[in-house]
Amino acid sequence: MQALIKSGDLPNIRKEIVEAGTFRQATTCFPSTTGPAYLPFLTGCFPGTINIPGIRWLDKGEYHRNRWGRNSFRSYCGYEAGYFNADMPDDRPNLHELFDRPFNVFSMITRGMPKGHDLTAKVKPGLYLRAHLRHIWEPVDDASHRHLMLAMDQDPEFVFAVFPGVDSNSHLRHPRHERTIQAYKFVDYSVGQVAEKLKRLGRWDETLVILTSDHGLSDTHTHLDLADFINRRGMRTLAYPAIWTHRPKASVMISGNAAGHVYCLQNRNGLPLLGDELLHTMGDIWPALIAEESVDFVTWRQDQTTYAVESAKGRAWIQRQGNGLCYLPQTGDPLGLGRLDTPLDAQQALDATFGSDYPDALVQIEQVFNCSRCGDFLVTSKPGHDLRYTWEWPEHHGSHGSLHREHILVPFIYNRKGWDDRPARTTDIFNTVLKWAGKPIQENTDGKVLC
Repeated sequence: MQALIKSGDLPNIRKEIVEAGTFRQATTCFPSTTGPAYLPFLTGCFPGTINIPGIRWLDKGEYHRNRWGRNSFRSYCGYEAGYFNADMPDDRPNLHELFDRPFNVFSMITRGMPKGHDLTAKVKPGLYLRAHLRHIWEPVDDASHRHLMLAMDQDPEFVFAVFPGVDSNSHLRHPRHERTIQAYKFVDYSVGQVAEKLKRLGRWDETLVILTSDHGLSDTHTHLDLADFINRRGMRTLAYPAIWTHRPKASVMISGNAAGHVYCLQNRNGLPLLGDELLHTMGDIWPALIAEESVDFVTWRQDQTTYAVESAKGRAWIQRQGNGLCYLPQTGDPLGLGRLDTPLDAQQALDATFGSDYPDALVQIEQVFNCSRCGDFLVTSKPGHDLRYTWEWPEHHGSHGSLHREHILVPFIYNRKGWDDRPARTTDIFNTVLKWAGKPIQENTDGKVLC
């Protein structure tokens, strides 16, 4: 976005949004993947707070109670995407429920949407299926624009519109492929048309426009299939779409292709494995995983207040002490943060890590492990590598999901000036939108107010 705005390839975004407002970066969530990473925008909460820790997950407690129960495991990449709204807890309202006239274009989060206001509900299944089979996403972005323009005619209070072309072309081809760049340019065209229409309607000056993303992306040249890696080493593994695996000892649930939850299924009580028990269960697989060229780091619960992070660079603790988090290298410094032994609150932890290779890593690792559906450990891949191959069709040439800055940093562009300029998270968008619209802010969120 920065390069294309600077080069003049996005003239409408530059004129109507950036020059009139602000271009900054924000951190998304971990895993940095579509679906869970919409939750910060629309609920102000991290995926761990909502208990949806990835685009695929397994619930060990439910799994051991009922292997084939509807809530035992999930993939939002197929028909189970329809369960996303029901999987969200009732006590976490989303913006659709807090505005009287909300409209939706292609988001999977539609709970609370008035009848007829989910503008793409009828066309989405067919358009997405054809785009996936034909590898052509331009018709979907075109539909996004047309329905966004239709929303402008219906006296909207809030509109959430998704343009999937940039992400889809990045996966199919490359994050900087010409088809991907054309998808950016189409978003720019849409912004220009929306601005022109709102000015004609006399609403532009009272409208807040935010352009952002649910995740970053990096190009992918090497695939490590994490499920196959564990399965070939003697631990029979359940992974989508092969959910019929007989008597699995482990499960791998990949998000964005660069992050994977791993669940050890031998302990029948469904509780997470901690520290030495986890390492003992994994046996010789563990050092092989740490040494694997494609693996960036592995993270797990060491005890109730400590999370371990390990890579070929060594091991460190992320530890909650009182009201803050510390980062304590043990045998090495896998996140490259140095020693942070003074407890940091959420904002201080973001400030201290924002310029690093792993922005907001302390808070993001803790939040995902606060989720009961989280794996016993998580694996992330290095930029240029990913963790899913055997069942991935078509082959991916761009990936996301990890905590690396290429995946966790997103553009945060809005047509206003003078807001709080501290490092921001996408969770901050939720209450910022509510306050800007004159509505009561919600206290039980993971974000702050910027305006």
